[in-house]
Amino acid sequence: MRTDVLGVCATLLLAAASVPGSSRAADLPINSQQRWDTRGPYSSESGTPTSCPIKLRPSGQCESSGAGPEEGGDCPYQLTLPPLTIQLPKQFRLLEKTMKELQSLKEVVNKLKSGCQECRGARGSGAFGHGQVPIQRDAADEVRRELTEQEVRGGSSQEVRGDGMVPGATVDVAGVGHASISGKITPSPSSMQEMQVKLNRMSASLRNARSQISAVQGRLEGLNLLNMENVKAMVDRKVENISGVVNKLSSTCTTQCAVQNSPKSIILAPRDCSDYNVLEAKKNGVYEVTPDHRNGTFEVFCDMESFGGGWTVIQRRLDGSVSFNRTWAEYKKGFGNLREFWLGNDHIHLMTKSKDMVLRIELEDFEGVREYAKYDQFYVANEFLRYRLSVSGYGGTAGNALSFNKHFNHDQKFFSTADRDNDMYSTGNCGAYYSSGWWFDACMSANLNGKYYHKRYKGVRNGIFWGTWHNMSTEYYPTNYRQAFKTVKMMMRPKNYAP
Repeated sequence: MRTDVLGVCATLLLAAASVPGSSRAADLPINSQQRWDTRGPYSSESGTPTSCPIKLRPSGQCESSGAGPEEGGDCPYQLTLPPLTIQLPKQFRLLEKTMKELQSLKEVVNKLKSGCQECRGARGSGAFGHGQVPIQRDAADEVRRELTEQEVRGGSSQEVRGDGMVPGATVDVAGVGHASISGKITPSPSSMQEMQVKLNRMSASLRNARSQISAVQGRLEGLNLLNMENVKAMVDRKVENISGVVNKLSSTCTTQCAVQNSPKSIILAPRDCSDYNVLEAKKNGVYEVTPDHRNGTFEVFCDMESFGGGWTVIQRRLDGSVSFNRTWAEYKKGFGNLREFWLGNDHIHLMTKSKDMVLRIELEDFEGVREYAKYDQFYVANEFLRYRLSVSGYGGTAGNALSFNKHFNHDQKFFSTADRDNDMYSTGNCGAYYSSGWWFDACMSANLNGKYYHKRYKGVRNGIFWGTWHNMSTEYYPTNYRQAFKTVKMMMRPKNYAP
């Protein structure tokens, strides 16, 4: 019996040392609250890698009406690892309960063992002389009380008498006229049998719990290998691959359908301004397009005269009559009039999804200097991916401000507004600071949706900005005048367009 108890205790100590308790959160190292750029994760203050806790907690009640975890009650545990959530088995709660019961049983068994050793000493010595007390009455009473409490907790039907004795256990007091007292405790056979059954059941529960713990521990060790840098890199690769495949398939299918089907399909449902070339429409104006029949038809402004025509204008600034300090919802749907407007992120996504598009940006300052930047690849993801920008293949005279360097690169960045912070600046919101919606990095080397100034200005550079403009070097100091732009136009057309 003693060997079995010691074995169970050793098993319990081993499990408790290797597995976190179910009643507290388990902290795993992982990066969080950090800024991302091409150099990896950084903290908002020191610029060094950081970590934050991940919480392991029960996601529901561990015991339902009348049924504990061992009777089939539902007690799932939840491990939150953004953006993943893993459910852990209910044995975490079962292990805690088993540990408490075993600890209580261990204390009772130790007291019982001590009392039995003194009993054996009393039986071996026979009669005692005056002043010798082989078993103290207080210790015997304490052992009887512990046995009684243990049986009551175990659901025993035995009752405690008014004198504190347990039925089935006796104390013999020899000799009324003698000064020595001989005491003997005889535990009830039924009590010992019930305790043995309890120990066996708890041992089986512990073996079960250990196997579950080993499996969960293996999973947690695997999770330790994860960090936000790996997750971000994996998501970036997946998104890039999926976007490329979808665009390629969509373009291939579109080309085949145009060849196989009658040109009437293009005439009846033009997907962008370039399709109106079939109708020989050569006049600038508002036209209806249907990039995806599932999303309906909407109006766009077509530039049918500049550089071969067929351009779908997505943004234009002329006189500052329209404010571009708008909300996420407004940038999503589009806003403005025929002179100044933003086409809308949803519309831009649908049109760049239907065909491989090129982007052309034209700028003019108040000194009459005109420059342009052209990109051979232009794509805007959907709202679920926060309208992520993909732009590459620069050519032109204005300079590649969208990919200035590795610290200021708008390619593969999410769209941000004053009320939706998706930028790479960890301690602030670029959209709120520069009063516009744009694909901010941390924060920018270009922002064509900034405030419209009618002349050069001082202070925060929150106006229309293109960081590679010819005289930007004179604007380094905050006290110097900032460059203002008179007109800006962003437009796109299919890569394989032929005037």
